[in-house]
Amino acid sequence: MSDTLNTLVDKYISLQDPNLFLKDVDQDVKAQYVSAIKRQLIDDIYEEVKEDIRDEAVKEAEEIIDQKAGMKLIDEFKKLMINGFIVAAFVGLLVNQLTDIIGFYKGSVTISSIMPTIIIAVVLLLICIGIFAWLFLNELLRLLKLSHPTLQCH
Repeated sequence: MSDTLNTLVDKYISLQDPNLFLKDVDQDVKAQYVSAIKRQLIDDIYEEVKEDIRDEAVKEAEEIIDQKAGMKLIDEFKKLMINGFIVAAFVGLLVNQLTDIIGFYKGSVTISSIMPTIIIAVVLLLICIGIFAWLFLNELLRLLKLSHPTLQCH
């Protein structure tokens, strides 16, 4: 127990009505009564302070959690934007090559040699598949780490 709290409770008890006890009360009984009142007051004070501190700590923890969640959302959005740009660029290039191939077979596009276009389209398709596989595996590993914190890559 805190010395300050003990001193405060002792002073409070000493300021109470001196006629609280009968004059012929045994001093041991009086001391036991005062000690019991002191313990009860200190317990009540601790409970009240503990509740106030707990509520305050919960509010502070909620604020910290909200701040961290906001920062996490910003990081996720940044990663999503970068990944979206990379995927869109390669998919766009692939679609252009496929459009040329379709146009060649329809006769609307004249390409002297279709093989380079087909090779470029296949390479771009493999790059797109690689990017999607990497993104999928990266997210899967992140989810596994969250669900099993003991699985850490070294």
